[in-house]
Amino acid sequence: MRGLILKIGFGLVFLLVALVVSVEFWAQHPRRFTGKIAENLPRHLAGWTQRDIPVGETGAAAANVQGILNFSQVGQVLYTHGDLQVLVYAAYWEPGKVSVVDAGSHNPDSCWVNNGCVRTERKYAVPSTVEGRKLVPYEYGTYLPPSGSLQHVAFWHLVNGQPNRYEAQEAGWRDGLLGRLERLPLLLKDFREYGLNQKSEQIFLRISSPLPFDDLLSKPEFRALLIELQGLGIFADRPWR
Repeated sequence: MRGLILKIGFGLVFLLVALVVSVEFWAQHPRRFTGKIAENLPRHLAGWTQRDIPVGETGAAAANVQGILNFSQVGQVLYTHGDLQVLVYAAYWEPGKVSVVDAGSHNPDSCWVNNGCVRTERKYAVPSTVEGRKLVPYEYGTYLPPSGSLQHVAFWHLVNGQPNRYEAQEAGWRDGLLGRLERLPLLLKDFREYGLNQKSEQIFLRISSPLPFDDLLSKPEFRALLIELQGLGIFADRPWR
């Protein structure tokens, strides 16, 4: 009996290793996004001022973020229009860079909550239109930092140009081995969805503001800002793939 258990165990390990090798070396990873993140974050939009915000407070912190997220390109800009402030963060992973579950785990439900924020509201796959054009459904949540004002966040995680779904995720995913075990159901979902192409081309776009997103959408100046972000694939009629 013990020998049978050992054989089953070795068989499972062999299958797991074969799967990892297949994902790393034999899966197809075509690249479709040919733009640059920096070129898609507007610099000269009427009525708006902009300021680049580094992803880390210091060079060491920025390097640490790069090491964790492993993105190919990243940009973060604070846009101000009178009393209106909007922070736009965008990251891009070229094909073969990171798995969908790894990129998707770095969202406000995980990173912000694990750093002390309290999630007070959450909506999934929210539909909306801007000037008669359909937005790709976005994820929405509100988060209260340990010190500071409530932040309203809309974000898109696009995989090969299509939105990744987040209904199965919970707040406060942990890092390390425990976090990977918690996210195992998501990994199985991704295998059903993407097959061996787990390290697909991805963009993560996050928009945060003290104002609710519906209030932002009611403002023509914000709608103009959203339209300038269309090269990142957030409009249904303008995919980047």
